[in-house]
Amino acid sequence: MNNQNSLHITIQRSRVKGEYCEGYLTIDGVKICSTLENAGALVPSGDYPLSLLKCKQYARKMPCLNPNAPCSQCPRLSFVCMNSTLPCWYPIIKPGNGIHNRLDGSILVGKYNCLNSLIHPRDVFDPLFERIRKSISRGNQVMLSIKDPPPSPPAQMTFSH
Repeated sequence: MNNQNSLHITIQRSRVKGEYCEGYLTIDGVKICSTLENAGALVPSGDYPLSLLKCKQYARKMPCLNPNAPCSQCPRLSFVCMNSTLPCWYPIIKPGNGIHNRLDGSILVGKYNCLNSLIHPRDVFDPLFERIRKSISRGNQVMLSIKDPPPSPPAQMTFSH
């Protein structure tokens, strides 16, 4: 799956609880940081090419997933008024501390602090962004794989006499 002309990033979701989904991001099997997503707006698991597109919110290029998806596939359509002037939706990898009210499918990166909380998001995001940017500028493809958490083993009941 990996070749020398690609960068392969994996997000392994480890736990979905309530409104949040925790996980971690790896590059070539090396853990880079922790991730947080809103469980109500998860990007489906699968493989996605990453692109760098200018984000109006951050006024800079940001790594985004599937920017050419048809609007009919947008999960955010159920959360916004159709008369809104919001820009077209696409999930991005971005710095952030928590996922409350983030219904855009974005993946927050940072260092794990406690349940539903990341710290030092810029310290993690900036080097990750540079690695993605350099790989794309060299003409390499950057692929993101999102994997759902493994199923929990069934609870085993023990009986004592």
